[in-house]
Amino acid sequence: MSIVKMKKLQLAGIGSEKKALLRKLQKLGCVELRPSEAREGYLSPIIGGPREEQLAELRKRRNDAEEALKALKKYAYVKSGLFPEKELISETDFFADIRADALRAVGNVLEAEQALSQRQEERASLLTQREGLLLWQDLAVPLEQRETRSARIWIGSIPANRTVEELERALEEAGVEAGIRPAGQNRERCGLLAVGLKGEAERFEAVLRDFGYEAAPTAALRGTAQENISRFESEADQAARDGEETKAFLKDCGKHRRLIRLWSDRLGLEIDALEAEETLLCTQTAFALTGWVDEPHVPALEALLENYCCAWELSDPREGDKIPVRLQNNALTRPLNMVTEMYSLPDYRNVDPNPLIAPFFCVYFGMMFNDLGYGLVFIVLSLLVQKKFRLQRGMKNMMQLMLECGVTTAVFGILTGSFFGDAVTQIASLFGRTAELPALIRPMDNPLQILIISLALGVFQILFGMGIKAYILIRDGHPLDALMDVGSWWLLFAGIAVGAMGGTWFVAIAGVLALVLTQGRAKPTFVGKLVGGVASLYDITSYFSDVLSYSRIMALMLAGGIVASIVNILGGLFGNIFMFIPIFIIGHVFNIGINVIGTYVHSARLQYLEFFGKFYADGGKAFRPLEVKTKYFDIVEEEVHHV
Repeated sequence: MSIVKMKKLQLAGIGSEKKALLRKLQKLGCVELRPSEAREGYLSPIIGGPREEQLAELRKRRNDAEEALKALKKYAYVKSGLFPEKELISETDFFADIRADALRAVGNVLEAEQALSQRQEERASLLTQREGLLLWQDLAVPLEQRETRSARIWIGSIPANRTVEELERALEEAGVEAGIRPAGQNRERCGLLAVGLKGEAERFEAVLRDFGYEAAPTAALRGTAQENISRFESEADQAARDGEETKAFLKDCGKHRRLIRLWSDRLGLEIDALEAEETLLCTQTAFALTGWVDEPHVPALEALLENYCCAWELSDPREGDKIPVRLQNNALTRPLNMVTEMYSLPDYRNVDPNPLIAPFFCVYFGMMFNDLGYGLVFIVLSLLVQKKFRLQRGMKNMMQLMLECGVTTAVFGILTGSFFGDAVTQIASLFGRTAELPALIRPMDNPLQILIISLALGVFQILFGMGIKAYILIRDGHPLDALMDVGSWWLLFAGIAVGAMGGTWFVAIAGVLALVLTQGRAKPTFVGKLVGGVASLYDITSYFSDVLSYSRIMALMLAGGIVASIVNILGGLFGNIFMFIPIFIIGHVFNIGINVIGTYVHSARLQYLEFFGKFYADGGKAFRPLEVKTKYFDIVEEEVHHV
């Protein structure tokens, strides 16, 4: 339960063994490579060239594979379950020669998806053109017919709020001889066919413009509107049939899903290995690398390097090094990684917060839910999911944390006599009986006691956090700083407690003097030291504010219990167990749903703001070694046969 110690690795080897060594390091999975610093006249990074082109090609191919999988997910959908699992595969099967088949499968899927997209766009365009001609489908005039020997023909439309009669009157007033035949009409436009003398065309068009005339979309069309509409419909139907055939082909391509996934994972490993080469310094015959290895894997790394012609050095971190962080926890504290990582990993020289926050987080969560029934739901659900599914790290931590919080929720449910709220009492009343679970304390009957307990827990956790800060200072060789920065505050708090209970205030005064004399010590002048010491007393308001934040424990205890009781009351209004059951189930599922997020957030908030603020130094970067990282498969040593 600690931050794993790191060793700095510096290695130089011969170029002919570079790729093989990187592959072995990737398989070993314990070395994080860092970009090496070039030295003038010595080794230097290789920028550009064939490797960059190869890397770009690999990334493109992997992107193509992922796009093909997205297409298969859409057109050849297969249920993956609530918790998708990686497929187990042997190393031999994983690295089998699939290049040609995979490239062909990916190409077929992408080409089919592109063809489908084109057919869909084509169909949409055809239907749009069809819609554009509907106003004139009753006209028998060919659309390309725009004039006769002495007349001009206009095929178009005017706004629906204008009438053909109005247009005819306007043309008559303008002294234009014309013949107008109305066509179809919709909510926006009114179609028409107009014929006028060529010599009056300009005046004719001026009147049409005044009426908001728009020409029909007939460019490059031949035949009547109805003939074109029929042709568009026929071609759109053909495009739809072609699209359905392509969809059927894509659905059949679902048989290649496993092959494409395998190809994607293979490409991912190749990309990782090639990107690792970019961190190296190289000449034509040699290379050098710099990285970090976690201390438990040092023997395995040394055993590997003995097989290569290289020289290496493992050293302890130095001041100024950017050291990656890896947390090593047991089964009970490992689930708290998800809480810590939501905030930030600790600095390498700080402490692992997981074992420190685990009891507080789980206890606060349990207190806020405080229900035996809800706790049993969490426990059973967590155990069932973990037994039925092979969960990945993040989901596994979540389920394990649910189990631990379920246990504390059940324990506090027993202490408060709560089983789905007051369900026992309500159910008993439906049968004309009285019953109540025993309880050590009932939150809704004793809210003041619950508030005192909540604040007392806050005081304890804050003092505990200050103690951790003192430990870190003493560990790092600063015992006097621990005494002045932590001991002075403890002295003040102890004095306040003694004074509040009717004792002497001399201890509190001593604490105030200790703070005034020590907290400005970093200032260069006497006045600065004195002002800094006096100003530090203002921080006491921050401590009181932090303690008051723990009152949210009481608030959520009461809120959850009240909602649970209301659900049971609503179910009991009908006086019938058969009506009670569905209301009971729906209501309590709702109560769990709305409270589980809030309880998690507030439990985490107490750690992040009130607890971490007393000792935690964040900003650590996760240890990310070069390793075999896959998305769809887990490689195992033994053979896995597929049926």
